[in-house]
Amino acid sequence: QHLIPLPMIHVMVTNHSLFLPTMLGAREDPDENAKARDALLDVILGLVRHCPSVCNSSHFGVLLGAYGATLSDTDQKLMMILQSYEKNNISLAEFRLLLWGPAAVEHHKIRKSLGKTLWQQPSMEDILTLLDREKMFQTIINFPQHRRILPEDAKELTFKEHSIKEPQNLYDPCFLLPLFSGLITSETVVDCYKFVDVNALGLTVAALSSYDPKVRAAAYHILGNFYTHLEAARFKEKRQLLYLLDVVKNGIRQLNTRLTFCLALYIAKVAQQMLKPEEHMYMKINNFLLTYQYLDLKKVPGFFKFFYSFDMEHKTEREWLFELLSNSLKDKHCYELCDHQKIIHVLLVFFNSPLCDETAEEHIIQILLHAARITKAAYQLTRDHNLLTWILHILQRRVFEKRLIPDLISLLHTLWFTNLGNKEKTKRFMPLPLINEFLYVLTVLIRHIWIKIDASTFTEFLQILSSVLHHRSGAFDDYKEMGWITINESILSHTEALLLLHKWSIVGRESHLQEALQTLAHKYNVKELLKIFKERNRPKALGWGVSRHSRRKRVDEQEDMESEVEVSFLEECKTSLRSIFTNWDAVFPDKTFDSPESQVEVDSAVKASTCVMVKWVIKSGIESPISESQSFTLLRWLQRNILPFNAVTEELLKDSAFRHHLLQFYSRVTNEVDEDGLRGDPSCLFTTIMLQLLEVQGLVDNDMYKSVIKSVCLPALKDHDHERKAATLFLLSDYLWDLWLGVQEPRLFLTHVKLIAKAFEETPRFGESPKAKQKKPNDAIVALCKDIHSLIGEKLHI
Repeated sequence: QHLIPLPMIHVMVTNHSLFLPTMLGAREDPDENAKARDALLDVILGLVRHCPSVCNSSHFGVLLGAYGATLSDTDQKLMMILQSYEKNNISLAEFRLLLWGPAAVEHHKIRKSLGKTLWQQPSMEDILTLLDREKMFQTIINFPQHRRILPEDAKELTFKEHSIKEPQNLYDPCFLLPLFSGLITSETVVDCYKFVDVNALGLTVAALSSYDPKVRAAAYHILGNFYTHLEAARFKEKRQLLYLLDVVKNGIRQLNTRLTFCLALYIAKVAQQMLKPEEHMYMKINNFLLTYQYLDLKKVPGFFKFFYSFDMEHKTEREWLFELLSNSLKDKHCYELCDHQKIIHVLLVFFNSPLCDETAEEHIIQILLHAARITKAAYQLTRDHNLLTWILHILQRRVFEKRLIPDLISLLHTLWFTNLGNKEKTKRFMPLPLINEFLYVLTVLIRHIWIKIDASTFTEFLQILSSVLHHRSGAFDDYKEMGWITINESILSHTEALLLLHKWSIVGRESHLQEALQTLAHKYNVKELLKIFKERNRPKALGWGVSRHSRRKRVDEQEDMESEVEVSFLEECKTSLRSIFTNWDAVFPDKTFDSPESQVEVDSAVKASTCVMVKWVIKSGIESPISESQSFTLLRWLQRNILPFNAVTEELLKDSAFRHHLLQFYSRVTNEVDEDGLRGDPSCLFTTIMLQLLEVQGLVDNDMYKSVIKSVCLPALKDHDHERKAATLFLLSDYLWDLWLGVQEPRLFLTHVKLIAKAFEETPRFGESPKAKQKKPNDAIVALCKDIHSLIGEKLHI
């Protein structure tokens, strides 16, 4: 009874002084008003749905003025509000020819000032003028095939599609199709040329590829009415458009047939091409259409005729096809249509032909990239078309075009993650031969990434390599559990790991790391690194007609572009590279050399490379955020793959900076807490590693280490009692800090043990009877300290 009625809230909202500026001014200042307008629309939508009595036709002026007819969240909410008005019997019939945006505001003002008697409906030309031709074409290319024209009652959320990156730049077909239906009726005058010119016909045809049968039915209804008006129209291209629609109509044999998007886009492009008689494709497409009476729905029309054309403008015809294929591969049906004609096979073969120029190469890779986003296509490209072998052949060309590297990395990135899907979440793994094939291609690609590629491309490469190594490691573990024999578990060589680290030193601008790698390359004659340093320091030759000043300016611009790295990519690069190294292990060659000196030299190179990588991994763990699982993986890698090599461990511990960084990392891991207290697994593992390193350095007191640490503390780390484990970690951290810093005796450790043990002796406190004592939360550390104190007193006489 004391709550404010919903109609009153609606009046308070709509009559607020900031209501109109927020609703109508958000498009001018999107950063300031977007969030406020979204929140305001949520309130209005809730009020309209829970209290239909607040709906009134006078609100349409403001709602249509704020509407932009796009797929943005704001416009979709406005669309849902308008649909709610329709459900509540407040019809838009009075606004049959709808205007939106600023045009609707101006129209509403004129209507209000002149009155209904002098007010006229806007013409079709006024409405079509509001449509942007390029924006309409982008809507056709990115048509939302899963968008429903009528919302489902159970789903009230706004529509989202992962393939649509910028929905605010695309029109909403669920608004435009009813609008076109209202424009093209028997009693209206239709400007057919304008309708085709603004890509309205193309959008209607694209709707035939929708998965919603009601969207397709609306599109067929509009096309039927448009065909009737087109027969009575008068303009030059009328007959070509009529013949195109006849060919399409003759190819459709069933009611409400769904066209593949590839065919729908082809029809939309051809319709637009009919209005451009000055272009080369106008005559070619007309000649092709005149040879057929119906559209074959199981083929890409004219592919072989245009692709193998011997005309002087054959490149233009081929590029027209490439653009069609690149923009139309959206789902498995489009891929099946192309694969049925062996189009993918033709493109892969043509890529290696001398007739394939740079533009054609880029188009073919883009087509493959779009196909790789489709699950079925990604699987068949790797299995049936041997796409990985095809990429490997390109990388191993005698004359390799380095400009292709970013595109090939993007293709591999899409191909891998599409094939991967959600297999890791369901504990399923790809076949090992396929994983190893991906890994081999990536290792070959490592030798090419030293060229000037941007940070985003390098990030993509590291993400693939990290994911492949992680998936491969999981597959090996799974196969071992099943008792399968696994061979060739080693992956990256130390040279390939150094090449990755060198590229990171350039992207991350770590000059000290570059100097260390350069010193290592010269000392141990690492040919791959020396070649890179030589290439980078080589003076650029001047071409004909290019002055030294202009060439130097171009080189400086390239260096500036390389140095302008986005910070967001750096953290991703660092995380992925750290994951790659934690899946790498130092492999010392078993090959017998002619002389012992050669064997020692190779072992020394591997040892030095391992030390450089371990130092970087530990330092990166300090500088960037790291999760608990990543910390555990890193520490397990140290324990399994680094500590067994005594020569590497001793060399690492000679570096004071490394010891300092390791202590910092230990402090960070052990000091971070979760809801249950100290981080269990990483802290226990790190403490064990630090104790092993103390043994290697010879810093442990043998008597105390054997009698106390080994006999009491280390077994307690394996205890299932969380409180006892946390107490042990606390005491061992004191022990490690003392000895790691070079103190002869762990004074802090001993002091803590003595103080805690004496403070909780078995004597009742003042005013407290012995029976009144209860168990305290710190009983675990008290018991542990008493055990240690008894051992110290007996064996060390302290």
